[in-house]
Amino acid sequence: KVIQLDVPDAVLEERICGRWIHKDSGRSYHVKFAPPKSLKEGETPSAENMKDDETGEALYQRADDTSEALKARLEGYHKQTVPILAHYKAVVDVVNGDRPQGAIWEQVAGVLDIAVAKGPSGTPKPDMLPGEGLEKVLGGGGGSGLRGVRALRNSLASQARSILILFGPPGAGKGTIAPKIVSGLGIPQLSTGDMLRAAVKAGTEVGKQADEVMKSGGLVSDEIVVGIIKDRIKEEDCAKGFILDGFPRTVPQAEMLDKCLFETGEMVSKVIQLDVPDAVLEERICGRWIHKDSGRSYHVKFAPPKSLPAGAGPCEANMRDDATGEALYQRADDTAEALCRRLGRYHEQTGAVLDYYSTILEPVDASSTPRSVRSRVLELLHSPHTENDTPPPPPRQVLVLFGPPGAGKGTVAPVLVESLGIPQLSTGDMLRAAVGAGTELGRQAEDLMKNGQLVPDELVCGVVRDRIQEADCDKGFILDGFPRSVAQAEMLDATLAETGEKVSKVIQLDVPDAVLEERICGRWMHKAAGRSYHVK
Repeated sequence: KVIQLDVPDAVLEERICGRWIHKDSGRSYHVKFAPPKSLKEGETPSAENMKDDETGEALYQRADDTSEALKARLEGYHKQTVPILAHYKAVVDVVNGDRPQGAIWEQVAGVLDIAVAKGPSGTPKPDMLPGEGLEKVLGGGGGSGLRGVRALRNSLASQARSILILFGPPGAGKGTIAPKIVSGLGIPQLSTGDMLRAAVKAGTEVGKQADEVMKSGGLVSDEIVVGIIKDRIKEEDCAKGFILDGFPRTVPQAEMLDKCLFETGEMVSKVIQLDVPDAVLEERICGRWIHKDSGRSYHVKFAPPKSLPAGAGPCEANMRDDATGEALYQRADDTAEALCRRLGRYHEQTGAVLDYYSTILEPVDASSTPRSVRSRVLELLHSPHTENDTPPPPPRQVLVLFGPPGAGKGTVAPVLVESLGIPQLSTGDMLRAAVGAGTELGRQAEDLMKNGQLVPDELVCGVVRDRIQEADCDKGFILDGFPRSVAQAEMLDATLAETGEKVSKVIQLDVPDAVLEERICGRWMHKAAGRSYHVK
């Protein structure tokens, strides 16, 4: 097939000669379709009133975007192309390109015999349309990029790699989630900073260009950054795919990334957005205190130092490192004022990029527990919409072991631990560990126990919730001594339900009371050595 997009020259002139560009960032505007805020209605565009929305700097027109230059370009195009179309006349299909994008796509799909998904009104669905920015990415004018050509290209070629982008504001937990995706999918996490430093150190062509720009105090251009990404994703560890972290930050960068991937018949597979309310981020970030020499990190609520009295406000006098007793400090950008500015910049930058990727965007509530977030992200990445053959991780084995005194739990539990590769968790051990670590729940339990009070179910269940999020519980765990009541069992069920889990098996070691009496009442011990004997 030869597809000819036919557009009158007058329409092309309007599209092309209305383009203005911001030199440093590459942001593109149009006097009619996407004017900058500086251009008032009815004004004639000029260098004085065509200003970049973000920087206020003057925009410019490319030399070949004038009426005179376009006329010469179109004459050259027609002169060259008419004979080629005549040569291929038996397979040429002319598509009227002076119509809405939906109508154009529907005709192209008909030519290529591709089914088009339609909405209730009978028009093609937006996510099945070629994006208005296709022209722009491939060298013309436009709007929002290549998102809509997914249906066309997926019908022509299959994409082997999982290409993911991870978004999240400061404190959302990217540093915790990204390594789990890396291990779960076997693909690397790529940050622009790390790639830039590696390219400079390796002395690659684009690395040299970046080095020169940085040494002169300039900002590395989008073109150089995309060039570095293009080189990096050719490496062997990216054969199955990769995760981009920190890029793209703007729509022009997203369009350049799409163009780069399009060259190899690929597109971004999925965009994960870690979504956390600003108030939660403030609590997470503004409560952080750090020990300067060791880098040990504390949190006034989630991991306070032993020096912070219960109910006291944090300050240098009472925020001390547990190991050295030295004063802790807060980073300058961990204050409420600094965080407000950081979040403002993040939302301003990211909003447009998330809109750009709206058809493949997967928001994830990252305000819940780390394990819940991790489970949800991996579930999304292993869904049928992700081109990935790695099977999802198996569900955790959550076992509860019951047995009266003398039933042999101390013998059976270690065998289960060794056979299944999961830890045995007793409430006593977990409470003591929480107290020893000085966690918020541990401190509450310690205060109650010192006063001779019983630790309430809510606190015990909170200690269990924290413990089962640790790495050694990834495959599962065995609860020993909990729950002891129906109320505790209901609280445990509610905790597991938060991550879509439930108790897998309950093992009851059943021994007649007469046998238990014989086992227990026949025991005699050596006090000093602890050696044990039995009369039978």
